[in-house]
Amino acid sequence: MTTTSLEQAFAAHHAGAVRLAYLLCGDREQAEDVVAGVWLKMHRRLERGPVDDVGAYVRRAVVNEVNSWFRKLGVRRREAAVRKGDDRGTYGHDDRIADADAVLRALDRLPARTRAAVVLRYYEDLSVADTAAALGVSEGTVKSSVSRGLTTMRTIMEEDER
Repeated sequence: MTTTSLEQAFAAHHAGAVRLAYLLCGDREQAEDVVAGVWLKMHRRLERGPVDDVGAYVRRAVVNEVNSWFRKLGVRRREAAVRKGDDRGTYGHDDRIADADAVLRALDRLPARTRAAVVLRYYEDLSVADTAAALGVSEGTVKSSVSRGLTTMRTIMEEDER
């Protein structure tokens, strides 16, 4: 690749590439940045050999770069919203205490064996096998007891919420 061929391609297609990028993204500075990236890629591509249709290559590269920019922009906006503290995902101290009280009230209303299975499985974080060994029952009994216990607790907590 010669410098002249890149210069010729630049002279012939730069203004159109910037115009296309601007129409796609709506931001003049971003359009310039996109096209600068495209010319860098064009330089690398021309080092490997000639391009059949430089105009088509540049247009496709501009569209791809703008699409990539929009994807990255979406990710940045989502991350900024999380960092900014838009109240999604925040959970106050009072809410945690209220939830803990609701869970304890629901646990109190479970039968002793079911309560033991739920507490060992989730509070103590034991595996099904370890919970079964601790209770002296089969793993199937632990699974069914925990399932029934959680369903009962969910119902109790929903009723208390009303």
